[in-house]
Amino acid sequence: MQAVGLNCLSQTKILLGDKSIDRTFLKSDTYNMTYSIKQNGSYIEIGNYETEISVDKQNFEVKTTLAFHKSDVLWKDHFIADANSFKPVSSSSDRSGDRTLKLNFSDKIVGEIQYKNGKKTQINELTNKEFFDIATYPYILKALPLKSGYKAIIPVYDYEAVDTNERYCNVIIKEVKTDLFVSTLTGEHQVWKVSVFEESTKHNFQYYIDKSNRKIWQINIVSAKGDVILLKNKETDFNPFKNKFDKEETLKLVNNGNSTIEGVAFARDNENEGALKGIAVLNINKKQYAPKGTTIVLMPYTAYYKEWMELNKKQAKIKNAQPIPLPKDAFDCFKFTTVYDDEGHFEFTNLLPGEYLLSTSFGYNHTSKRTEVAGISDVYYKGNYVGSNVYTSVFSYSVAGQANLQKVISINKDGEKLNIKLKKTL
Repeated sequence: MQAVGLNCLSQTKILLGDKSIDRTFLKSDTYNMTYSIKQNGSYIEIGNYETEISVDKQNFEVKTTLAFHKSDVLWKDHFIADANSFKPVSSSSDRSGDRTLKLNFSDKIVGEIQYKNGKKTQINELTNKEFFDIATYPYILKALPLKSGYKAIIPVYDYEAVDTNERYCNVIIKEVKTDLFVSTLTGEHQVWKVSVFEESTKHNFQYYIDKSNRKIWQINIVSAKGDVILLKNKETDFNPFKNKFDKEETLKLVNNGNSTIEGVAFARDNENEGALKGIAVLNINKKQYAPKGTTIVLMPYTAYYKEWMELNKKQAKIKNAQPIPLPKDAFDCFKFTTVYDDEGHFEFTNLLPGEYLLSTSFGYNHTSKRTEVAGISDVYYKGNYVGSNVYTSVFSYSVAGQANLQKVISINKDGEKLNIKLKKTL
């Protein structure tokens, strides 16, 4: 076993089955994190890191998948430990064919690492040492009695250590202190910032762990080579909705009816400025139709979708907040069509009675008129000043604009055919 520094000798050593591990923080869970690397001072997201934890009376099981965005490369890992002692039972790993690993733990550690080039590393070791699997220690970490100033050593087995003597090594908790994590969805969270050093890899980690529920919000990594990696919780478990969503019933609304919506989408451009801005005077302003091929979106305007829109109105008022995403099942119930001619016409069919929100967006040429003062002359009568004349000029100019149109419509009975105008004065 690698020698432990003098600074570590005074630290608590976490052993298998340690009573200080709070098992209430180790529950079945699934969460996703962004995986980013730092380049030229900025973080670039290159992948998604998914973790699935399963806990029962016998096993503590962890499955992880790192999927890279611009390739089909997947890193999959699967670890099983005893649910009571956290003693390793098995480990397997597949790095998209670059290397695979299979290990079983008992009184022996038996298995092999096979590399793409055909090289194999056989592992067959007798051991009487106590250790955790290096891949599972982050989950043990969040269940420890963390507090400011807390320090500890977690003995681990790192099967990928180049030097056989370094496979039995330590993960050292160097520092724990209070910090703040700010979520764009759920606001501020008091966290423990836990600084960790892995002896075998020489990597330094900072874990941001929620003080109340021990969720891992963020992980900062500085590798032995100086690479900087950031993992950040995507909060896919975030659900602010009070209304429940029924995908089957919602799909019926948009597919199982006999009603039709026929419409025309257009913007009425407005040249007016000042007090008349936004008003189409006597409807003389020219219609600008949505171009052929423009997408028209139909959203079932149920209580669930209305709540989603209200939540995002509130979200928009929070500084630096991101929009609340619509769950995939809910987005799958949107219906889409396109404008089929040069006069903005579109059509939706097979709709049941209910409320629907229609929306679209398209570009247009906006013509505006601006009045400017060209000059002022004083007026005199018989040598006496009586006032001034103001001379003005009118300037016209054209700029690219964007028309964003929305309209709520209601179908009252099955088989109804509606003709609507999806319009806006700009």
